[in-house]
Amino acid sequence: MIRISEMTAEDVTFARSLTDIEQWGHLEEDFQRFLEVNPDGCFVAWERSERLGIVTSVVHGDYAFLGNLIVAKEARARGIGLVLMKRVIDILDRKGVKTIELDGVFRAVEVYRMLGFRDKYLSLRFMRPASKGACIKGELTICRTPNISSILRFDRERLGMDRSNFLEHLIGTHPDATPSVIGRQGMSGYGVVRFRATGTFHIGPLVAGDTESASALLSSICAEHGKSDLTIGVPCTNTSAIGIVLKHGFCHRPPSLRMYRGAIRFYEDRVYGIISADVG
Repeated sequence: MIRISEMTAEDVTFARSLTDIEQWGHLEEDFQRFLEVNPDGCFVAWERSERLGIVTSVVHGDYAFLGNLIVAKEARARGIGLVLMKRVIDILDRKGVKTIELDGVFRAVEVYRMLGFRDKYLSLRFMRPASKGACIKGELTICRTPNISSILRFDRERLGMDRSNFLEHLIGTHPDATPSVIGRQGMSGYGVVRFRATGTFHIGPLVAGDTESASALLSSICAEHGKSDLTIGVPCTNTSAIGIVLKHGFCHRPPSLRMYRGAIRFYEDRVYGIISADVG
């Protein structure tokens, strides 16, 4: 019989091992962050004393994002993923969440549709090989000492949701890799860069008020981290973001499908790089 329990610190190593198999590049700190900001929204599936799968979620007010739905290969095709999804959706519904989103791999899309999720857009993936070409210089000033409170306020105003709890933990872990850009009227964008277990650096979130600021941030990040492979995720609806990453030498990778359940929300015109496929 399958049993579902809340994820605890004792489950982090197992969760990380599942993402290693999928080559998602997660670190244990990623799951520790989930448990800090949403301790009752991450779950583990068990059969007797054996862990079989996980699912995680983050909540920003009445908006939530689901990620890391993984079942051990030897336990797949038994409906365990469906049980995990139903549990986390039930919890989010009880919390009064009005919109749930996820980035679904295409083989699982029909399951998500069965659970009430609808297609929103392609969530694109890009990779820039190490030392790929010269960086494009911008004229805006890049700040290397992030003002966290200003970044949180900027993010909240541009996206229309309060991600402060999660972002504060994320930026606090990577303060030296969080450049912000100063435009003519103050802050006009910020980005976060994180090392991943795959040996790459992931860019995200990258939020900007205009394409010039987004391009300046990406140029700065490429100049500092361009000796390593870089990855970034971009909503396909933000065509300006696509143009910027291609201009900076990024190449297309296989996408996923952004899906939503409940009320549809639009915020993507300021998102030039998502946090990650499991956080949105």
